[in-house]
Amino acid sequence: MPIPNFKNRSWALVLRLLRSCQMVLEVVDARDIAATRVPRLERVAGRKLVLVAAKSDLLPGSPRGLSVQKDGLTVFYTSSRTHGGIEELKNWILDKSEIHFARYGRPRLVHGELMHTFDILIYGIPNVGKSSLINAIRGRHVTATGFRAGITRGVQIINLAEGVRLVDMPGVVDWSVGDEHLAMHAALDVEKLRDPLTTAEQLVEQFIAKKDDGLANHFGVRMSGDAGTLLVSIARRRGKLLKGGEPDVDEAAKIVLREWQKGKYGFSKVRHELQTPSSPHSRKPSR
Repeated sequence: MPIPNFKNRSWALVLRLLRSCQMVLEVVDARDIAATRVPRLERVAGRKLVLVAAKSDLLPGSPRGLSVQKDGLTVFYTSSRTHGGIEELKNWILDKSEIHFARYGRPRLVHGELMHTFDILIYGIPNVGKSSLINAIRGRHVTATGFRAGITRGVQIINLAEGVRLVDMPGVVDWSVGDEHLAMHAALDVEKLRDPLTTAEQLVEQFIAKKDDGLANHFGVRMSGDAGTLLVSIARRRGKLLKGGEPDVDEAAKIVLREWQKGKYGFSKVRHELQTPSSPHSRKPSR
């Protein structure tokens, strides 16, 4: 399979923006925060880093707004669908920009170029919800969105307020991350996956291990301790049958992954921790 285009995008650009922007928002999936973080970029961002846990409406209790972790990491739980936490995040950004302007002066034109702006870089893995977040913060449609990895094609600058700018960029992926991991977190289209059945089984097994019935309830099937049995039940429930009435588990696997990627369901009991993952993101990617 050819390497997706977003894996070829220049890390030099990301690193330059991380250093030049005054704030960095890393958008992660609230359903699996640790697995959707990119620690190598977080280390460069340093104290400018803020985690934005998108799709928080899919978590038990639908958390929203600011949460400061014990290690000092600032986290905002948001949902572009329900707008939960969006206004809190926007006001917090504007408050921080005023502190910046009080220290360094208001933005002004110098030789035709606007200087001393407060720029906020927004990055994350493909299809994690960056563009939807920006549109929600901005209050109107300003960036392209859609359920397909790689919608954003280049760096976009969006004005939030006078001198306050959101910097949107294409999704970033560590070269060491496999296609299965990307598909599990919506960063790779299911149609491009070599073995959707194995990947779907891995996702289903997470629900089984946590004794969480979020998946079973969504598909209207009985919970089972076996991933294969659940996929068979889902195939029958959705009417995906082969000749002779045999359940089409391959098609059921694609449905399970596709609807997970679209945010149709989530865990009903367990909230994921914010720990930094070890493998695979922490390994240095190839250039």
